Amino acid sequence: MAAVGWSSLPADLLKEISGRLSSDADLLHIHQVCPHWRASTSLPSAWRPWVLAGRARRSGLVPIGDYSLRLPRRGAQRMEFGAPPAGFPYCCGTSRGWLALVDDDRSPTRLVLWEPLSNTEISLPCPSPLTRIFLSDDPLTSSSWFAIATQLKGRIGQRTLLWRPGDADWSMTYERGTYEIDSITFLEGKAYYIDVENNIIVCDFNTGTDPSPKCTWIYDFCSIVNKLCKCDRLHPMRGVHVVACNGELLVVVLHWESHPSPAEVYKPEWMLDLQVELHERVMDLGDYSLFVGLGETFSLSAKEFPSIKRNCVYYADKPYNQEYWISVFHLGSDVVEEIPYPEELKQDTTDWIPYSWFYLREPLRSNVFEA
Repeated sequence: MAAVGWSSLPADLLKEISGRLSSDADLLHIHQVCPHWRASTSLPSAWRPWVLAGRARRSGLVPIGDYSLRLPRRGAQRMEFGAPPAGFPYCCGTSRGWLALVDDDRSPTRLVLWEPLSNTEISLPCPSPLTRIFLSDDPLTSSSWFAIATQLKGRIGQRTLLWRPGDADWSMTYERGTYEIDSITFLEGKAYYIDVENNIIVCDFNTGTDPSPKCTWIYDFCSIVNKLCKCDRLHPMRGVHVVACNGELLVVVLHWESHPSPAEVYKPEWMLDLQVELHERVMDLGDYSLFVGLGETFSLSAKEFPSIKRNCVYYADKPYNQEYWISVFHLGSDVVEEIPYPEELKQDTTDWIPYSWFYLREPLRSNVFEA
């Protein structure tokens, strides 16, 4: 009997194999093998990651509220997928492929985590007031995940709360509070977040039987960053973010375009006096790129996500002038690629801003939400 070549594999088998692939790149590669494989498989309905847009009148001190998910490219196509849980029209978080949804954007009484692909829902106690929810890991794959909530403290401050699966209620993480939290990342049981005054707060949850994390405040990180500028005049910063990338913690420093290097990445060195130094600059992230903005930051590999470019910093910016809403900083060339503000959103009666990045846990397949 003649051997059967790869190009003659049954279509049903190819569909079964394709359905088990977990990266956008793998789906692209299997689709490109030959005409028969191309006819038997399908590309993702939309490449990841996406941007969650919210109303411009909002800030990090109140929930996102009304929201839409959009592709981070010219035109910013709106993504429609599945139906969120009934009675939860407002968003307050976009971590790990999950949406944190509430029943009211000002005085919420119910809070649910929703994973769109599996339609999984996890109900959490609802702290009120509530501004944002962040997840340390994916609840479907991790047994040690936890959630952090932020609450308004005073007029311009925030405090953080902790909830672990099985807890009856939220517990205080850092009652002293900070200014408005700008961005957050998780690495090896620690949460690192930066407020709008560029203070870094490190919360260590590796405390054994003690449920309270150990929190360290590093004041005025801005002065440390300003020392990096060797120009004749000081260039104002556009933003500072911490990002976990390939098992390491990185600091992203963004400058306005007048600076010769609009984006710089450093490896922080933690000192014994609770300070941090930035000496080693990272010029090449390999296949990775960093995604920063409001909310949770993360890194993705261009090998697994073919819609992104390697060695870049993707920045979801607040479009004060409504000209650009996404900036892509190419670290190798110091070139800044700007993505225009979507015309569709310009025509809305109230402007939208890109609040945070979002990527589904798995590729979005065309038939995933079919009945």
